[in-house]
Amino acid sequence: MDIQQGRVHTCPNCGMPIEEDRYVKRRDGTFRCEHCYFADTYLEGVVQRMETGYLVTLEAFVNAIDAREHEVGSHSLRVTEFSLVIGNACGVQGRDLVGLYCGSLLHDIGKIGVPDTVLHKAGPLNAEEQALMHKHPEIGYHIIGHIGYFAAAAEIIRTHHEHFDGSGYPRGLKGEEIPLGARVFAVADALDALTVTRPYHQAVSFDAAVEEIQRASGRDFDPVVVEGFLRALDELKELVGRVIFDSKDMGHGDLFNTEG
Repeated sequence: MDIQQGRVHTCPNCGMPIEEDRYVKRRDGTFRCEHCYFADTYLEGVVQRMETGYLVTLEAFVNAIDAREHEVGSHSLRVTEFSLVIGNACGVQGRDLVGLYCGSLLHDIGKIGVPDTVLHKAGPLNAEEQALMHKHPEIGYHIIGHIGYFAAAAEIIRTHHEHFDGSGYPRGLKGEEIPLGARVFAVADALDALTVTRPYHQAVSFDAAVEEIQRASGRDFDPVVVEGFLRALDELKELVGRVIFDSKDMGHGDLFNTEG
């Protein structure tokens, strides 16, 4: 399989085309699209055992979220991949890993209930707009919280903007009151927010993003999760530089906006 030449190839696992460098080579020498690689590596085939109905529902929700936000690339997939790498470094396993996978993919589903004028505003949000934006974790929780299979994911959705020191929203939870999956996701989301250019800020380098996350350890982020993040730096840096982002998405400038 001459995938190194940059031509379009087909992932042998899911049948979808792999373009340019959006692939990962497995230890057995075979290639997968980036999404299948993470499912195989970190979910140990669990995704393949999920019932078809839930997978279809998950895919439909993710497509709706990214279409609604007009995101750079696929934010939902990027942060999910980061979350799985960090979660793996923190010892997240089994059903908890499936919850992390689903919760990361669906973390912003509540933004479906946020007005366009707020969601797509290029500049900083005023107090009223921030209040509307801050409702999206609870909105997301209520959208899928009644589905038993997504119970763990719903808790991640509800708590993914809580801060380790209790300064986050919507409920001001702190420390281990915040589910581990949400604490892992928070670091992954920050990495994506820092390293991708958006209308309200320019991206920073990977090293600058790492420094900012370390500075926020104990405040925004669980120090134990940050330690796991640091253990996974080599893999994360490779992903940021080679698989997840186009070069046009990388840049330098302001740090991440925390209003969303």
